[in-house]
Amino acid sequence: MRGTAIRLCAVLWLFGYALVIGGAIAQGRFAGGMMVVANVPLLLLGIAQAVALSLLLDHLAERAGHVKWLLMAIAGLVAAMIQTLADQALLQLLALTIVPSWQDWAVGMQPQRLVLMLILYCWTMYLSIALVWAARATDMARLNEARAISFAAAASRAEAAALRLQLNPHFLFNTLNGISSLVVRGRDDEAEDMLGRLADFLRAALVSRPDAMVPIAQELATIRAYLEIERARFGDRLSLAIELDPDLQELLLPNFLLQPLVENAVRHGVAEIQGPGSIRISVTGDGRVARIELFNTSDGSGGAGRGHGIGIDNSRRRLQLHYGDRAAIEHGPVANGYRVAIDLPIASLEREKVA
Repeated sequence: MRGTAIRLCAVLWLFGYALVIGGAIAQGRFAGGMMVVANVPLLLLGIAQAVALSLLLDHLAERAGHVKWLLMAIAGLVAAMIQTLADQALLQLLALTIVPSWQDWAVGMQPQRLVLMLILYCWTMYLSIALVWAARATDMARLNEARAISFAAAASRAEAAALRLQLNPHFLFNTLNGISSLVVRGRDDEAEDMLGRLADFLRAALVSRPDAMVPIAQELATIRAYLEIERARFGDRLSLAIELDPDLQELLLPNFLLQPLVENAVRHGVAEIQGPGSIRISVTGDGRVARIELFNTSDGSGGAGRGHGIGIDNSRRRLQLHYGDRAAIEHGPVANGYRVAIDLPIASLEREKVA
């Protein structure tokens, strides 16, 4: 910010310096290159005083508004008076040494001219203060906006992490209980296999970044690993079918987006019926929108619909964080089961992939 203040002050005073030289030329008082060089000290003094005023403005930043601006008004007036006296002294020096033709108007005290010079320098000093203040206010607004964007992004990442890591404690309890049961019954190979699958699933859940985008194929592989663990509890009662459009295998979506939906499909669908249950997942696209459909069998009592609510809300919030209004989720009971459909913009998924 300080560099901006120095540049603003330098530009303002250089512009004023050019106006003075132009005025001298217009009035026939221009004394050539020597006059330009001789006025450089006055120019540097003006820039230095303007920079000093900007530093004072920084120093008074925490003061009450009326106190700060009263002190700045006084400081600007003092700086203008110093500049006026320096201007008059330099003019007299030039008139007595380099430009004798100026002696008839530059030598001696001329109150009217001094007042006009003081007004001019007051205007310049106060203008420099106003420009620096405006520049600081603009920089601060941009900084606050950048911070707000950063905080919003951090909040989104934190919320994504919280939503992604909401693993159902019932799933973990049932899995560990199932492993314990296998060990007690001496089925060590099955227990070891189930432990390995649980480790793979938890590694995918806990190691990856919560805001990461993963290929749909990888997401479905994780879902398959999860359901293989559940199959140890349900046996042949649980069947899984996955249909994935080959053209969509590399498209990206938020990792673990489908996990709460599949978990609820098991807990509130398959687990609540007496006979065999199934979960079907299909991923299709029309070149513009990718549709992910999840169907699970249920007893038709409506319990699945109520149970799906938390998982759907979780997925909807994650979709909102990643895509805003460009994605949609719909759900409801169908014949012999419950259906959830998610529409994702393929163009957005492609951009995520490139990034």
